[in-house]
Amino acid sequence: MRLRFGILGIVCASFLFTQQQAEAKTITFAADSWCPVNCAPGSERPGYMVEIVEAILEPKGYDVRYVNVNWSRALLYARSGRFDAVLGALKGDAPDFVFPAEPQGETEIGIFVPKSSSWQYTSEASLKDKRIGLIRDYAYGEELERHIRLQAHPTYAGGEHPLKINMLQLKVGRIDMIVEDVGVFRHTARELGLDKEFRLAKTFSREHIYAAFSPGNPASTRLAQMLSTGMRDLRANGSLRLIMKKYALDDWRH
Repeated sequence: MRLRFGILGIVCASFLFTQQQAEAKTITFAADSWCPVNCAPGSERPGYMVEIVEAILEPKGYDVRYVNVNWSRALLYARSGRFDAVLGALKGDAPDFVFPAEPQGETEIGIFVPKSSSWQYTSEASLKDKRIGLIRDYAYGEELERHIRLQAHPTYAGGEHPLKINMLQLKVGRIDMIVEDVGVFRHTARELGLDKEFRLAKTFSREHIYAAFSPGNPASTRLAQMLSTGMRDLRANGSLRLIMKKYALDDWRH
């Protein structure tokens, strides 16, 4: 009886170890919808950054899982280990996270105003007393954030669709302008049928965006290195160009 129990214990332990290995091979990325960077999970076009991490990690035996949650929760749950990484992060969003050396995309931040508005940006003083729609826990670049903090009246949207909330607020005049990634804003405006309602009044410098890994996961450094190497490979073999073309975009390095 003791021998049979020992064999059963070994079998059970082996099964649990195998199960844990399989579970460890699942990498869960989280973010709010920020299309075309990351869009609807499971769709034909889940977002170019989703396709990039899939193209790099899946051939190495990882099961890439992508979930939509609001950005604050994505950061919180990745820090706590519930998720493995977030998508579309600037280094200012989560400075404690583990970032690949190579970025997985690029953002260009812009200010959008109603089409009827004559407002123009000339200096940081142009923002004085303006009601500016932002998204909770987003980073917009140190310089612009400083100008907003000193001059303007920022309001923060959260929840599952914060950009849509801000757009509707702008449409009805409850805020004066929105700061957002240019491509993301235009994509969302088209989706809502509001692309004729707003105009781009000012663009700021471009910044890299990343798939950033949980600071508490010991595998994060290795996964980040894998993405960096994978980015170089995708660029060299032409796969990155094909992914970006699917979203009517070019490789940000060209």
